[in-house]
Amino acid sequence: MKINKILLFLILGFINFAQGQDLKLFSPIVISNLPNDIINNEKVNKVILDYYNPEANKMELSFLKYSSDDNVLYLFDSEKKGFKPFIYFNKIGKNVSTENFLGIFRYFDLTQESERCFKASSASGNYPSHFEKIDSIEVLEKDKRFLIIKINYSDIYDFKGYGVLVLQDYKHTIKSN
Repeated sequence: MKINKILLFLILGFINFAQGQDLKLFSPIVISNLPNDIINNEKVNKVILDYYNPEANKMELSFLKYSSDDNVLYLFDSEKKGFKPFIYFNKIGKNVSTENFLGIFRYFDLTQESERCFKASSASGNYPSHFEKIDSIEVLEKDKRFLIIKINYSDIYDFKGYGVLVLQDYKHTIKSN
């Protein structure tokens, strides 16, 4: 009889514990490429940077355009309906972009620390607590056709993770017949 009471207490305690949890704790952040898209008559890279949702159309999308000729990665600004420079690859030690919005990651600046590493910081000075943030962006590979970057981030609980994006310069892609 005593074991049944203890078991009932444990089951009820677990049910109440599970109902009170923040479900974002159990949802990973997804950083992934999607099929390309066309914006302003240009073929661009469509990427997803958001908490996992089985309905992908409800996830936060961003559009990036890699230009190996300009040595720049551009980010689509939905407010201005145009591309703005996101990463310059030749400004070591300088601030390369400000007030960026990339997927769920909001309001950050990028500074180029080395040829392959960009450090992110809050555009307002300090991040508030419980805020998704990009810690850094690393260039894993860069050539005329492809750019491979690793995005290191922290979620609202300060759990660290990373995602890899493979971006294409569509001006230099091999055209198939």
